[in-house]
Amino acid sequence: MIARSRTACAQTGARRRALASVPLRALWLGFFAAVAADRAAAALNMTEGLWETTLVAEGSTQSAGVKCYTRDDIAEMEKALRGRSSREGPCRYSDFVQSGDSVSYTMTCRLGDDEQTSAVSATYRGDSATGTIRAAGATVTATSRRIGDCVQSSFTR
Repeated sequence: MIARSRTACAQTGARRRALASVPLRALWLGFFAAVAADRAAAALNMTEGLWETTLVAEGSTQSAGVKCYTRDDIAEMEKALRGRSSREGPCRYSDFVQSGDSVSYTMTCRLGDDEQTSAVSATYRGDSATGTIRAAGATVTATSRRIGDCVQSSFTR
């Protein structure tokens, strides 16, 4: 029993270390990329504005910050998910599927010399969104909500 508990603790520690190696920005942007799924395929229910995101992993809660999303930001995320973006970034997306308000896809991000592949799913509801990111045996739950208006994008182009 003790050996099994030590093994479980070691596995949990390994999952936490693997998750910690994934930049929060990549997870957060991946989540919002899911939220901003193809506007042409379905009327997207994400309101532009100031969004606050919280991540929960292995019982630990962490803020992913507050970001201003403009229409152009959302449009660019839609292109990236569909593989139509001309911009290079640390992550690439494949296997995109949308059904109603739910989206899922595979996100592969370069982390130095390594790559991390994650399965992402999300549901959007106008002024809020929830999703999960599964990578390296760990699951991150993301919860976002629109908290106000803004005009200046938080992202560089």
